Amino acid sequence: MGKIKASEAVIKLFENWGIDHIYGIPGDSIDTMVEALRKKESNIKFYQVRHEEVASLAAAAYSKLTGKIGVCLAIGGPGAIHLLNGMYDAKMDHVPMLVLVGHIPSRLTGTDYFQEVNTVELFKDVAVYNKEITSAESFPAVVNQAIRTAYQERGVAVLSIPDDIAEGEISDHAAQLSTIFEKKIPGLVENDLSDAVALINAAKNPVILAGVGAKHAKKELKTFAERISAPVAVTLPGKGALPDEHPNFLGNIGKIGTKPAYEAMKSSDLLVMVGTDYPYAAYLPEGAKCVQIDIDPLKIGKRYSVSVGIVGDASEALAYLNEHTTPVSDRPFLKTCQERMAKWWAWMDEDKDNKKTPIAPQAVMAAIQSIAEDNAIFSADVGTATVWSTRYLHVTNQDFIISAWLGTMGCGLPGAMAAKQAFPDRQAIAICGDGAFSMVMQDFVTAVKYKWPIIVVVLNNKQLSFIKYEQQSAGQLNYGIDLEDIDYAKFAEACGGKGYRVEKYEDLHDAFEAAKASDVPVILDVAVDQNAAPLPGKIVMDEAKGYAKFASKSVIENHKFEKMPPMKDVVRRFL
Repeated sequence: MGKIKASEAVIKLFENWGIDHIYGIPGDSIDTMVEALRKKESNIKFYQVRHEEVASLAAAAYSKLTGKIGVCLAIGGPGAIHLLNGMYDAKMDHVPMLVLVGHIPSRLTGTDYFQEVNTVELFKDVAVYNKEITSAESFPAVVNQAIRTAYQERGVAVLSIPDDIAEGEISDHAAQLSTIFEKKIPGLVENDLSDAVALINAAKNPVILAGVGAKHAKKELKTFAERISAPVAVTLPGKGALPDEHPNFLGNIGKIGTKPAYEAMKSSDLLVMVGTDYPYAAYLPEGAKCVQIDIDPLKIGKRYSVSVGIVGDASEALAYLNEHTTPVSDRPFLKTCQERMAKWWAWMDEDKDNKKTPIAPQAVMAAIQSIAEDNAIFSADVGTATVWSTRYLHVTNQDFIISAWLGTMGCGLPGAMAAKQAFPDRQAIAICGDGAFSMVMQDFVTAVKYKWPIIVVVLNNKQLSFIKYEQQSAGQLNYGIDLEDIDYAKFAEACGGKGYRVEKYEDLHDAFEAAKASDVPVILDVAVDQNAAPLPGKIVMDEAKGYAKFASKSVIENHKFEKMPPMKDVVRRFL
């Protein structure tokens, strides 16, 4: 029986699990693991980033796109702390992640040694599995359990690894642990399905709300919506579950949503929730019956009063409903929704056709659409970029990812990097505000280093625009939102990529075509209109009162009132 370092045995185990890459930054307390990755026996690619936050955000994005576990590593102490943002993104969007963090030598634990942080305590809230490795012999077995738990619980597994333990020698049979895993999915209950069928058949105004859990059941969802002639709204991470151009599609709901989706919800007598834990109950129907389909029993009835809960896989549940519900060929409610949606699309097309300078963000979305390939991956950042991309981009066969529940700024670039690494033959487009992009911009050079020809669109309005309108809707005056301008095009060139600064509308489409043709990473730095207002699809009373309060304060304190969106647009579309 031969001997092998524990670190090398773990790397072999990773390979058996199908892990082929890790994002991170090397350093003293994790260097033994990095050394095992470096050796020629390893088939795992190590991608060095410039900030640990990018490593964890990229790992989370990789998991969202592929369903496979994302892996990242860092030293203990400051490196471990930097990983937290992406770890919480994975936790809150329910995707599997494995995190390897270094730790001081085991003999020094508890001595307040340099960079000593109680990482097990630090990660207690974010992790579904959280262990410090205590012996070389147990290291592979603990790794195996960590990966299994991350997959089963759809969450973050963290291993704190004292560097001296990773150096220890163990039997070379340790890496031969079983990596056969089948996720345990609750079986469907016939009575629940039958009760759901009865409710659906009796409904006059049913609305379907599709979340991220419906994305793997696109075919079944489309069939279901067409069979019962029901409109479909989507949550933010659920964008793409039904093609935007489908006649039953109503767009997103909530503040980033559409007016037709809001109106449909308020007129509905049955809500069918598919794979979503949507939190904003104010945007859901009032007093309607509800059928909820979710793989997690804890999500049933968590946000909304449920009449029938179906615990199980969305594709299986929808397949049953497609077989047993009564087809409806003519539903007046759907026709009304479609008429409203046609008017909404006409408004959106009018916005996208804006040829003025300063450039309208909506026109930028039209430019993105014009170069987007059929299987492109959109990685949207958090901020006004979220509103413009969800409202104006038509997702058909493309993928759309974002930090949905954590809502962390800076997710756009790492998402595009992960997309290009996972799918080299697919187009990857990041859509970012200047505030969000500047949080992680240093890692654009990582895309250059690894020859990932991503396209990064920066909506540059020299301000934290979403926060500006948050302040206004709360009746507060704007403060702390202005940003100094950065020439991101020059920055791209300095990193070894290509950059295009676009300040006039007439230069917009040529720059985008050039970006599409590039074989290196590109930044499109687009100077957009500072006063473009990312208004909610439907302004509710509290928001209307807040805007009125902001307006009166602006007059009283002699602030410029021009930052308020034109009231005719507010009245016409959003009230």
